Amino acid sequence: MFKKPKPAHSAPPTQLHLNVRTFIGNVLVADDGTLARVLEIEPADLTMADPDEAAFVRSQFGQFISSIRFPDAIQFVMATYPQNLKAYLDRMRGMLAQRLRGAEAMRETQPVQAGREERLGRRLERWIGFIEFALTDVRPIENRYFAVVFHNPFVSLARGQKREMTVQVFDKAATVLHRKLAHVLGGLDHAGLKWRLLEAEEAADVIYAFYHPVCSPLADQTPPRLRLMPSLVATGNGWTPNRSSRGDDGDASPSQPGAAG
Repeated sequence: MFKKPKPAHSAPPTQLHLNVRTFIGNVLVADDGTLARVLEIEPADLTMADPDEAAFVRSQFGQFISSIRFPDAIQFVMATYPQNLKAYLDRMRGMLAQRLRGAEAMRETQPVQAGREERLGRRLERWIGFIEFALTDVRPIENRYFAVVFHNPFVSLARGQKREMTVQVFDKAATVLHRKLAHVLGGLDHAGLKWRLLEAEEAADVIYAFYHPVCSPLADQTPPRLRLMPSLVATGNGWTPNRSSRGDDGDASPSQPGAAG
């Protein structure tokens, strides 16, 4: 005899499945104690570049990749997003409104100039309509390129050695992380590639977008919930990596600042 099925429960938040524990400043801290910084690399279009310049960029980037040695760790991520032209469309709509207002103001005194402004306004209106149609029906995409530099202070510990993330351990690991980060940034500079380091809020948004893309209804319904308050530094309490960060080790419970809630 079959048992009556239990009522369906709502799915747990996506954040429960992420390996992100908190951000301390702009440093991401994972559940296993790994520290990481995220940077975005501006794409370089070498198809239109001078052949010698393109060869130089490829050579320098190749040398940079060859210079990375264990335990220096870096991960490159290419993310594809629907193209976001909201700022561009807002600017075009502002220009359209400005031209129409100018045409109306000059209608009595400068009819020729007013007619010109109206024609330019109509062209802008058709262009705006075309962009809106393309975004709705064609959905053009754009690529973004990220590099993640990370360091785990516990990777060299033997089994049985104490693993506890204290303020002292974090500070020492952050120093090593920044050294690795400087090496990566220097290599990108030598290759002629432009980059920028992401703030904690930006990195949280990028992580969130991987699980709730723009095309998902969840993107508008649930904001990113990776909390950004550094409980580790604020309280001075340590925690043991690889244990659950969902409430079984004191200051990292979901109700405390610093948890990935």
